[in-house]
Amino acid sequence: MFKFIKSMMWYIKPNWWRYVIVVIFGLLNGISNLLPATIIARLTKGIEEGTLTENILIYEIFLPFVGSVLLIYLCATFMRLSQNRLTTSLYYALHKRYMESIMVQDAYFFEDFKAGDLLTRALGDINQVKFSGGNRLLKIFTESTTVLITFIALIFIHPILAVCCFLPLTLIFISNILLKRIVKKNWALVRQKHSEMGNKVLESITNVRTIRAFSKEEEDYLDNIKYSDAAYQVEKNNLKINIIFQPLFQFIVGVSTVICYGLGAYFYYLDEITIPQLVQFIMYLGLFQAPLTAIGNLVNNFYQSMISADRLNEVYDSKSSVIDSIDATDVESLDILEFKNFNFKYKGDTFYALKDINLKIEKGKTLGIVGKTGSGKSTLVRQLVRQLPVDNETMYLNSKPINEFKKESIRQIVSYVPQEHVLFSRSVYENVKLGKKNATDIEIDKAIELADFKKDLENLPDGLDTIVGEYGVTLSGGQKQRLAIARAFLRNSDILILDDSLSAVDGKTEANIIDTLNTYRKDKTNIIVAHRLSAVMQADNIIVLENGSIVESGNHEELMKNKGWYYTQFKNQQMNKEDD
Repeated sequence: MFKFIKSMMWYIKPNWWRYVIVVIFGLLNGISNLLPATIIARLTKGIEEGTLTENILIYEIFLPFVGSVLLIYLCATFMRLSQNRLTTSLYYALHKRYMESIMVQDAYFFEDFKAGDLLTRALGDINQVKFSGGNRLLKIFTESTTVLITFIALIFIHPILAVCCFLPLTLIFISNILLKRIVKKNWALVRQKHSEMGNKVLESITNVRTIRAFSKEEEDYLDNIKYSDAAYQVEKNNLKINIIFQPLFQFIVGVSTVICYGLGAYFYYLDEITIPQLVQFIMYLGLFQAPLTAIGNLVNNFYQSMISADRLNEVYDSKSSVIDSIDATDVESLDILEFKNFNFKYKGDTFYALKDINLKIEKGKTLGIVGKTGSGKSTLVRQLVRQLPVDNETMYLNSKPINEFKKESIRQIVSYVPQEHVLFSRSVYENVKLGKKNATDIEIDKAIELADFKKDLENLPDGLDTIVGEYGVTLSGGQKQRLAIARAFLRNSDILILDDSLSAVDGKTEANIIDTLNTYRKDKTNIIVAHRLSAVMQADNIIVLENGSIVESGNHEELMKNKGWYYTQFKNQQMNKEDD
């Protein structure tokens, strides 16, 4: 439990006053709960001695009893209100910290944590931690306070009887100690299986078109059932643990009650306790037993939350390998970008994805990057958006090492259209406007025109207001690419990177977009990664990558004269085009 509290100090420290308020009302509630039993004892004594009068009944019994009930109600209400506000605040803080942690991560993070797993942590684990960091943690404290206050009150009535009734209840704590390892181990398995199931469900939804195209619906359905069944089995085992131990707690409480009545009657026989005292003791014991049982169940749930907290801390504690230096500055614009003897390998790899890259990209120029699949094209352009760590003094921006600039500042001057186009389940208009928050309708219309997407609007049911669906599922491959390009055109950054972003468009559309680059962005820097060489023919410089190294460099005419890979590939593509 202390480990959990330590991991939550980032929230507890600035919100200590929220916890103090709940604790104060919890103490008041614990004390006020003793009042009705005291009043009932006074009533019992009056009946036993025959001293009850109308004034006593009204002013010493009825009115104090009503007042005590009202006080209990107010204390409990304000305690729960404060507790719920704290829990809601914690829930928001957990989600905010979770999203902030994810948004600053580099590419390596998303290789270690799959989308379905992150979604499961965001929905299931945050809920668990929310309840324990708010309701459960405070309820354990307030219930423990009630137990302590009530036990002291029991000792004042009859110490021996109090100890005898308390001894069986200690078995609840012993049971929880024995239960701890079983619960934590099983709950860790529960969360793991839920993450695996989440990954599979998300994979099926994302790839539904491919699954249908290959008639794999039945096979995918059975795979989903397999993952669901695995999650169900571990959940069932977790339920068995609760079924076994919760009745045990109630049995222990029952034993304590039997001891109370038996020994209470015996001590009454010995004239060591009176009937009013015994009535008061029994009522106190009822207050004493319920919190102990609740603590037993709460601690059981707390062990589960500790696993969820560990899973969230894995995300919170993940550090990006792309970190700004203390004295990093903002970059205003791009003049020149340069690679000098640049090398790069992915984490865990023994070979270099890029080797001895020497390249200069000047403002207002267009660079074409081509090569075989797996030659390092995407790896190279991803360096420009600081998705991956780079060695100092191997990559320069405006003649300064790129590590001297803030990564967010660099990303502000780059528009990156990746191979896998990210579209949101919003309208066409909203997806384009993501490129520039304060864009006018005229600017958006212009960007759509530049991306050659205007003709497609006529075929969409609601034009710009058409909802594109999750991941752009309602659009064709070419439409998704052009919509992503329109978003980049709207942003109109100093650098535009098209990472094989024209592969799904026809030749005429490709030519239109390339012409747009040459005119609309003639004073800005463009980088085009392509397999279809017609997309880079007009580039000022074209590099050919092979096994991570630049093997050819020059414009189209120069590369054709060299008669290397570029020449051979261009001839093959031209022949295939003629055959088509």
